[in-house]
Amino acid sequence: MSEIEQDLPKYQKVKDYVLSQVHRREISPDDRIPSESELSKLLNVSSITVRKALAELVNEGVIYRVRGKGSFVARQDAASDRGSNLVAFVLCGLEMHDSSYMQIIKGVQSYLGKRGCKLMIEFVENDFDQERERIRSLIQSDLRGLLIYSCDPDSAKSYLKDIRNRSIPFVMLDRFPAEYPVNGIACNNHDGAYEAVEYLIRQGHRRIGFAAYDYHLTPEVDRYNGYRHAMADASLSPEPEWQYLRKELDYSKLARQIQDGELTALFCVNDRRALEAIEQLTQRGIRIPEQVSVMGFDDFEGSKFAKVALSTVKQHFDVLGYESAKLLFEIEGGSYGYKKMLLPTSLILRDTVKSV
Repeated sequence: MSEIEQDLPKYQKVKDYVLSQVHRREISPDDRIPSESELSKLLNVSSITVRKALAELVNEGVIYRVRGKGSFVARQDAASDRGSNLVAFVLCGLEMHDSSYMQIIKGVQSYLGKRGCKLMIEFVENDFDQERERIRSLIQSDLRGLLIYSCDPDSAKSYLKDIRNRSIPFVMLDRFPAEYPVNGIACNNHDGAYEAVEYLIRQGHRRIGFAAYDYHLTPEVDRYNGYRHAMADASLSPEPEWQYLRKELDYSKLARQIQDGELTALFCVNDRRALEAIEQLTQRGIRIPEQVSVMGFDDFEGSKFAKVALSTVKQHFDVLGYESAKLLFEIEGGSYGYKKMLLPTSLILRDTVKSV
């Protein structure tokens, strides 16, 4: 073996082997190439090395993968099709509140730009039927991959099977269907909520309420569980009357609880709910944070400019977008199972929390 060959990365050895087989026509278009374990034994390299080599060959359009069946040699015309580099991003259930969605898109574009890919953005109203039809229409076209921000992830199971049948890589952002395997990415909702409630407890609060917004979504359930667990770990038992899980929040009842001293703090599942609560409670004569502390989640751009600057849990929307696009390429055509990623959050302290 020459010094140049010795200096080559090990994964390049795997790539060169497959490429030589293709170029010498020892394997033809649509033929299955040796499996990961077979290549590992044949070339005396690790499975991780083989996996990296195959991922690059997929990205270069030399091979393609079929979930559960293996890797196959791509036809030249198919390889050029796969090189179209068009990624679709379906955003559903949008309420264009501040710039959070634009930050997600910016993050997606930042990564795709490095890969020479084009981004197609499909905005859909808060209507699952429209979401499903838009997805089913998109997957008939030539797509490199698909990013999905669903308004109803449990119902999305109906079209996710169609995407899989067409072997299109996809990643779900922020919320996922329950008890259904997908590649997905979200912030660490549970731990972010736990940290926020734990901080309220350290400030002397013992009567802490919880206000949901769209409680059917997994991020809100995770945040609720973070709230419950933080309370339980402090030997506190929140009363059912303190927990507002419906979209329509009874602000008159909440104001009475605060005036009677039954609640001293309110953890809101997102900034949208928190900002609404500040507005509604202020109209009812409640002073914030003198009578009740309020904590949000998300850190929308406008939260710092509220009547009282909102203390909140920050999720990094640009990172969410960037990492979702990155994950899409990592799992592209893969047959290695499913991956979910949780991104860290940050506690942002402003003016809506006061110690007691």
